[in-house]
Amino acid sequence: MSRFTHSVPFAALLAFTSLDAAPPRAAAQAPSMDEQASPEALAPEFGDTFDWVKLVSGEWIKGNIDRMRNDKLEFDSEKLDALKIDFGDVALVHSPQVNTYVFDDLVSVTGRAVITEDTVIVETDEGTKTFSRDELESIIEGERERDWWSMKLRFGLTLNRGNTNQLTYDLMFNTRREDRHTLLDLNYNATFGQTSGTQNVNRHLGEFLFNVFLGSRWWVTPAFGQLFSDRFQNIKFRATPAAGAGLHIIDSSKVEWNFVMGIGYQYLNYKDASQLTSGTNPQNDGFIPLFTYAHFDITGDIELTLSWLTNVVFTKIGNTNSTGKADLSVELTKVIDLDIAFTYLRTERPGPPRDPTAPPLEHGDYILVVGITLELG
Repeated sequence: MSRFTHSVPFAALLAFTSLDAAPPRAAAQAPSMDEQASPEALAPEFGDTFDWVKLVSGEWIKGNIDRMRNDKLEFDSEKLDALKIDFGDVALVHSPQVNTYVFDDLVSVTGRAVITEDTVIVETDEGTKTFSRDELESIIEGERERDWWSMKLRFGLTLNRGNTNQLTYDLMFNTRREDRHTLLDLNYNATFGQTSGTQNVNRHLGEFLFNVFLGSRWWVTPAFGQLFSDRFQNIKFRATPAAGAGLHIIDSSKVEWNFVMGIGYQYLNYKDASQLTSGTNPQNDGFIPLFTYAHFDITGDIELTLSWLTNVVFTKIGNTNSTGKADLSVELTKVIDLDIAFTYLRTERPGPPRDPTAPPLEHGDYILVVGITLELG
């Protein structure tokens, strides 16, 4: 990797960029192309507190860099609000903000930076460092712990009054921590419903994921899995912790497709096991998780996420369970999205119903939620 530390002042390095490469300066008007520009005139000034991004079309955008990963730059424009820009469409970046820049081989530096077509120049506490732009993996906003956290809260409601009185509401909370080398994702989804005053839905699904990135395409997942409870599936508690490894099958600016595989342990406890014909309660099994995830950036404001997880229980194949998700998100404002989310939950051989007179439990549950999502961070 071509990287080295300079002892010369950062502004002096920036003087080597061309006049056309220099972003707008806060203190003075840039000289015209006809003027003889001195090195001082060519050097971008860090007096401005905003980030500047120049596109290959020649347009400049002013605002703040939120993050860059998977060749997608998330930029909060001063006038255009939140943008997602293909990093290949970015010609230059001038960032007086202190961010963390992650390169191949898990090398990371923190500081103010300028990114040209070929080079990333970062002003750090140890001196000015230069890297090849091709080796840049991600940009993470800030250097403090709070800069690495984000949250989402979604609420959906179905209400019917008249011949049938029905109320169903869905709550989803997600928190995410993403630093230079790791990703922690925690998700909780609860659904409650009642018909004519009698409860008929009571479901809780918690999901956790922790990735440690080993390079641009590979990572290990020391811990991931689900915590599940459904009163009307007669499941008091099901836990499926697992560990494994993953890779990017497709990793482009518009499409991301990942696959994860590992091994795990399943704990299953029925609320009422009196009708259980075989086995004990609770049950303890081993399983192989097969997880795939795809993200499509349809437009700058519309995104589609698809995922499928099957836990193949090899000690008791009937306990194999799957979770499928499809989430279409439409950005309404900088912090508010409209979400249309579909979830499919399946068990190959459902347990007994709590009521012995009730019909057998269905293999699958289908959940469609239209809700508003609030994004923070």
